[in-house]
Amino acid sequence: MALLYSGLALFLIYLSILLSRRFGIPALIPIIFLGLLTKDFLHTEHLHFFVELGLVLLFFFIGLEFNMEKLKSMTAKAWKAGIADFVINFFPPFGLALLFGFSFVEALFLATVAYPSSTSIIAKLLIDYKRLINPETELILGILIFEDVVAIILLSVLFGITQGQVSAASIATNVAIMFVVVALSVVLGRLVLVRITKYLEKILTGAEDLILLMLGLLLLVAGAFKALGISEVLGAFILGLMFGETPFAEDIEKSLHDLKELSLAIFFYNFGASLPEITELPSPLFLLLLVVLGIVGKLVGTYVGGRMAGFSPRLAFRAALEMIPRGEFSIVVTAMAPKTIQPLAALYIIVTAVIGSIVFIYAPKIVDKVFGKKKKKSKEVPDYLKDLVQ
Repeated sequence: MALLYSGLALFLIYLSILLSRRFGIPALIPIIFLGLLTKDFLHTEHLHFFVELGLVLLFFFIGLEFNMEKLKSMTAKAWKAGIADFVINFFPPFGLALLFGFSFVEALFLATVAYPSSTSIIAKLLIDYKRLINPETELILGILIFEDVVAIILLSVLFGITQGQVSAASIATNVAIMFVVVALSVVLGRLVLVRITKYLEKILTGAEDLILLMLGLLLLVAGAFKALGISEVLGAFILGLMFGETPFAEDIEKSLHDLKELSLAIFFYNFGASLPEITELPSPLFLLLLVVLGIVGKLVGTYVGGRMAGFSPRLAFRAALEMIPRGEFSIVVTAMAPKTIQPLAALYIIVTAVIGSIVFIYAPKIVDKVFGKKKKKSKEVPDYLKDLVQ
């Protein structure tokens, strides 16, 4: 029956993607709702491997994008915006959760769910609505990269908490270990991988060689990290970081892209299917306030950050309107969170993803209403974005 259930799930996911294209919405949204609707008669445990694979591939690709040249070109201005975004979108939800009586650990998880925007949703919308050449895209991608770094750190901290390491010393140790391991991986990547690049060029004769090599290494490293009690996504991120410094980065991205898209679709489907029954929310008022705070926080945080980074009010506001959706990082944190807050966190993600996607689509019209229409000028695609539009 495993083949039947798996085939049916994949076919329904495909129909969900067609539906998303028909109505111009991100595929993630109908896929999550599909999981919610079919959870009672489809056995998603048959797809568990793809769920884990989608997660490690996502973080591997994030690491793969972290070569130093891109970091320099995309974050030269955006680091100030990233700090403003973090302060405004992490601490207020954390304080709100404490105010409503949640424990320190629950508040930490909720704040981490509320903080990061969805890289996958926003990047897909930027491509689908042809906004990659917009000047504010540099700010958006810079903030997303900053959020990815902070989210990796927060994920490491939360992973330690789930393992029972809740003291300040243990949390500080986990963060320190993460930085040390990341630093060593960069050094290792430059010293070792660079030296064997020519050898790899000789033995890698086709795309299938590259897929087998990278997929094998990815699963090996992620599995080893998990066996050592360290988050497997951190291992995937580090491996991506290492290979992001090699000439193979672009070829790896192309070779594994379709597998990543498939695995992520299954990951989002499983997220919807694995949500607990939402018969009663601990605090509907808290959820409402958290959603409002999440939307307003992104608008204010991105706008303030954009102005600090030197962007005009118009561009900063347009970027702010495009940063609302939450997604993959928040989903990962929700899966790790205490069961008592998972329904709240899940609903928060779904609501902000839907509202954020709609606001993204109408962002230019909203900006024109506020600032007046501006004549369009043809623009060249910036060098740091060319690989995204090819």
